Amino acid sequence: MDSSSFLSCTTCGALNIAGSVSCLRCQHPLLLEAYAGSGMLFQNRYSIISKIGVGGFGAVYKASDTRQDDSLVAIKEACLRELTAQQAMEVADVFQREADLLSELTHPSLPRMYEQIREPERLYLVMDFLAGETLEDYQLKSPDRRLVLSEVFDIGLQLCDVLEYLHMHQPPIIFRDLKPTNIMRTPEGKLYVIDFGIARFFKPGRPRDTIALGSPGYAAPEQYGRAQTTPRADIYSLGAILHQLLTGKDPSESPFRFAPLRRASTHSPGSLNSSMVETMMDSLAILIDSMVELEQNKRPVSIAFVKQELHLLAKMWA
Repeated sequence: MDSSSFLSCTTCGALNIAGSVSCLRCQHPLLLEAYAGSGMLFQNRYSIISKIGVGGFGAVYKASDTRQDDSLVAIKEACLRELTAQQAMEVADVFQREADLLSELTHPSLPRMYEQIREPERLYLVMDFLAGETLEDYQLKSPDRRLVLSEVFDIGLQLCDVLEYLHMHQPPIIFRDLKPTNIMRTPEGKLYVIDFGIARFFKPGRPRDTIALGSPGYAAPEQYGRAQTTPRADIYSLGAILHQLLTGKDPSESPFRFAPLRRASTHSPGSLNSSMVETMMDSLAILIDSMVELEQNKRPVSIAFVKQELHLLAKMWA
């Protein structure tokens, strides 16, 4: 059997069948999953509580930090043993990129990274534990999957704030994967942008990105190798999200095609008559239509401009 079919124990060195969570020889946990309820601490520090998410190459766990008054953290784990050499290199690169970016960013809508742990066949990132649910899950609970306009404005402005912080960084940081599943919402309505795996520093002068990355429906056309991604790629993604929240239509079902927003009805506050509502909705539609323009030069020049326009419309709606 190929050696990639085994997982070695970092404690005793025994080989175990790939996918095993505990070593058959010494019973030491091979994956974080085995720590839960075992009484053992990961890295002699973290008490694993439960698995809270699963990804393509690993999982995310909720844990308490015994050295910090049992404060809650999230630990992202990637197991490299079952991957090809190329896959392992790509996953390690994603982990390192996320660690490098988060370690130098400080914003109330970004999770803090506490430490990075590297083992021969496993990688870990220890970050803030964010209580709540993804924006996608939250939206699915709404009637017709549509949110009221006041809430859409609040979500849009929160996302503008964190994107503006990233874009103003030197060099600018392009998130490149803004979508509802990468946005956490707390029960109080506070948003966090998560998963910096494909974020990158903007490097002026390059004709195009070296590799196509992003999520269909939310990724701008230039992310498919047509040109280099700029901050306007994130503006496109935000426009796609705002359109989805207002219409309930998932953009991944028909990428680059957005139904006219003027047909989307919404409940207005009593202070606005029908004519004012129509004018305001037209202005919002024009803004979002410009954000999802296929040609990036036709999109708003900056996220600061989008933020200003949304703020003005939100004040009019209030």
